[in-house]
Amino acid sequence: MTKLNYKLISTYRTQLMGLAILWVVLYHSTINASSVPVLGTLQAYGYGGVDIFLLVSGLGLYYAYRGNVSTATFYKRRLQRILPTYLPVVLLFCLLYWGIGEMSFTEVLLNLTTLSFWLGLDSRFDWYVPALLVLYLLTPLFMYFFRGRNKVIAVAVASLLGILLSVVLSGTSLSYLLIFTIRIPIFCVGVFVGYLIDQKRAISRLSLIMHLAVFVSGILLLVVSQKYLQDYVWSYGLWWYPFILITLPLCILAAGVLHWMAERKWTRYSFLSFCGTHSLEIYLLHERMLKMLTDLRRSLNLQVNDLVLNAICILITLGLALLLKKAVAGFSARVKSGTIPVTTS
Repeated sequence: MTKLNYKLISTYRTQLMGLAILWVVLYHSTINASSVPVLGTLQAYGYGGVDIFLLVSGLGLYYAYRGNVSTATFYKRRLQRILPTYLPVVLLFCLLYWGIGEMSFTEVLLNLTTLSFWLGLDSRFDWYVPALLVLYLLTPLFMYFFRGRNKVIAVAVASLLGILLSVVLSGTSLSYLLIFTIRIPIFCVGVFVGYLIDQKRAISRLSLIMHLAVFVSGILLLVVSQKYLQDYVWSYGLWWYPFILITLPLCILAAGVLHWMAERKWTRYSFLSFCGTHSLEIYLLHERMLKMLTDLRRSLNLQVNDLVLNAICILITLGLALLLKKAVAGFSARVKSGTIPVTTS
């Protein structure tokens, strides 16, 4: 087997994103898997899939920014990757909610501008994309300091600022922002991993032992917070902090296992690759489709159990994700080719 190194995270980035989105889907599912020990535990902590996304996003942004691109070009490319998919989905679902009276038109506009999350509205469409857009906004500033000689200090300071901000917000009326602020260190670590890959850093035996120790510490912290501090996990974000320790070792181990299996030609990871490639689309569609199907089952009094309902939802989500990606890609290609003229006024 090839010596374990950080590049495996980049090599299997798409598959890691596939695993992450499937983990998030399991977390959002309405199946009660608590009676199945391993599956129940995975479902309970499925929000950790978002941390994997943020780490690999940081890694990707390191490569996107290291070519000395202008800040304007960087912002343009980032927005082109997210908004053509995000905005149509948000508009469609929010107009649907508005039509059935579950959302005001003002809330529709606030969701389209991503302000709904920052204002703490119950009707917010999501939090992840608004948070990701802010991280994109801050990346040039972070990279300005990260390009200096001591990159560890830059990562440590940015991570510490994220943690300090989270501590300040804890227990306040703004504690809903903890779902984002506690993830800032993971994003910064992702940028640093990009640098380590660029430097062709292998993982020594000592480093591997340290990663395993950090991973176990994170797991123990997670167990303790869930078992003894249940009254504080939400307002103080205690269920998110452990993933600062867990995420990188988890990605290293998962990438190592994926590589080990690929070396033996056991699988080509077609399904994981599909899920990873369509992860944004799946994320945007799955939870909303599940809610619609659940509401439909209740209104029509259909005798469909949760397992069947969730299986149908996943199949529909995957199909719609494929169609959405193709539609957005086709539209973007037509705009670039000039088939659809872009006018300015």
